[in-house]
Amino acid sequence: MFKKILLATDGSELSDKAVQAALQFAKEHGSKIVGLSVATIYPYFPVYGMEATSGEFAQAISKEAEKYVHKIATHAASLGVDAEVHVVEGTSASDEIIKAADKYHCDAIFMASHGRKGLDKFLLGSEAQKVLVHSKLPVTIFK
Repeated sequence: MFKKILLATDGSELSDKAVQAALQFAKEHGSKIVGLSVATIYPYFPVYGMEATSGEFAQAISKEAEKYVHKIATHAASLGVDAEVHVVEGTSASDEIIKAADKYHCDAIFMASHGRKGLDKFLLGSEAQKVLVHSKLPVTIFK
């Protein structure tokens, strides 16, 4: 069905469930997984009370993203699923997900619906919705 699936994760509980379901799907269908976590750096997001420089802040976010993709790699290995994982930095998770799917020649995108609510959803929008609208590939959203 799908030969290579981009599996995006943000480390949330819902995303972890999506990872488990996508890896099981990949195992059953012989698909390869390209795991991705976007270290989202908001250039105009003020961080008050932190003594870290913006570079240290970006590095900390990237380190967290590395943990998220490590979960994909570890779980994939335990299931015998062929997987590679990547972390990218960007200001738009949806843009980076779509770019990565193209870069790694994926034929589908699997991801969780994002847990943003209220003002965050209004201001930032749903990354899953943006991927659905702008991707030319089939997109599976886990809720």
